[in-house]
Amino acid sequence: MNRTAYLASAIVLASFAAAPSFAQEDWRETYSTLTFGLSTGENQQSAAQRWGAMAPYLAECLGIEEVVVRIGNDYSAIIESMVQGDVQLAWYGPAQYAIVHDLLDGDVVPVAMDVSPQNDLGYKWVIAVKADSPYQTLEDLKGKTLGWGTPTSTSGYVLPMQHFREIGYVNEANEPIHFGALVQTGSHDNGLVSVVQGTIDATTNWYYSPAAGSHTRAAGNGLIKLEDIRFIHESPMAPNAPFTTRKSYPDDMKAKMSECFINMRYSAPEVYEVVTKDVFGGFALVQPEAYDPFVAIRQAEKRQ
Repeated sequence: MNRTAYLASAIVLASFAAAPSFAQEDWRETYSTLTFGLSTGENQQSAAQRWGAMAPYLAECLGIEEVVVRIGNDYSAIIESMVQGDVQLAWYGPAQYAIVHDLLDGDVVPVAMDVSPQNDLGYKWVIAVKADSPYQTLEDLKGKTLGWGTPTSTSGYVLPMQHFREIGYVNEANEPIHFGALVQTGSHDNGLVSVVQGTIDATTNWYYSPAAGSHTRAAGNGLIKLEDIRFIHESPMAPNAPFTTRKSYPDDMKAKMSECFINMRYSAPEVYEVVTKDVFGGFALVQPEAYDPFVAIRQAEKRQ
């Protein structure tokens, strides 16, 4: 089975209606307050505006007292908070899922995933350059400066560096061989802005397709103009980022989390509009098996 077929088989798009289970209703007494943690690669102000609306919505939908939204500066903070139990619901990329899966001995499970406006079930890491630059291929970046987001970002670092190691563009320590320099930008947004401003020649990033992704979100926030950038490389598709919780939490609690994401467009269209603006097309159910390749990569890295 090829990667695309495997991915499609592991993902279910459906309206979700969880049947009540009175035997487990007491989970709300134990988890009357939840923290939802995420690091988006979006600038803090825009991220706060986008995801702040989720707090009252999730609290009402889950039927609990309060949901606190915690936006981290990088994925590491959210991973640590998830592992320590300070965050009960988290959104991060497939590579971060694999790290949490490892650190919690498998005690993590996806309850939903994001979907593109075109209903893409996966996304791709890409290389963006300034529109009027001469660069057309990765080969053209020989001796040039490449930006990357954070070291735990799936699309900004983990998958690009894996590819660059395979083709001899960086060494086993991810030090540049083909490129003149590798520069950490701190976020997807910062990478695109740096390309447009000319402080770096190219940057890693992500999109669902040329029609939607980090670039359309940045443009919607007024950080760049779409006509100022173009893409010279895209990867094979990876499964979209999961919203995750502990596998050991009560089944009714996990099912209710899924229901809140899947039914948001119908039960709270005003919240849905804010959260999905310029980047998402909604949410879908996904099976844990969709992220098995990333769990395998994590285990292989540990054996090296």
